[in-house]
Amino acid sequence: GGDSDIIIEHLGAAVTDCLKNLRVDLPITKLNHCRYEIARQLSETDMTSLDETSKPSDTSRRSVLDTALKSVAGFSARSVELFKKIAELSLLRTGPLEVDVKTQADTIKFLNEVLCCEVENIREQWESKMEEKGDVDLLFVETSNAVSYVQETLHFFVPVLKWILVKTSM
Repeated sequence: GGDSDIIIEHLGAAVTDCLKNLRVDLPITKLNHCRYEIARQLSETDMTSLDETSKPSDTSRRSVLDTALKSVAGFSARSVELFKKIAELSLLRTGPLEVDVKTQADTIKFLNEVLCCEVENIREQWESKMEEKGDVDLLFVETSNAVSYVQETLHFFVPVLKWILVKTSM
């Protein structure tokens, strides 16, 4: 509900602003849909509703962990996909340079930070529904890997931006 809708709207607005700054026309429906689906799953998974005497069953505990891991993996995959599409559209662009290379680099770096922070945010939201330290630790490790994958997308922008520089200097 409420708070997560606001967070997702801010995320969508930040991503949309970055795309506008890059002059890239890309829908972010897959990213938004993925984030709303995670919010729905989080709201449906309320381990804290168990009373003090009952322990979550091993099956429900495992289910929470699996869903949390899928959430982190799914959102990071959508993030990487978005970066690949931005790179592709940047390479296909013809005509004069609409946005200087420094602005493009700064915007891509900022967008990367926004999406990495959101992966961490998703981890924290799931972590609050976990009771087993081993599950929390596993989710933390997987989230660290996911953030690394998203951060690595910055590396394939270096040759794209170099190509744009070369192309515009001709």
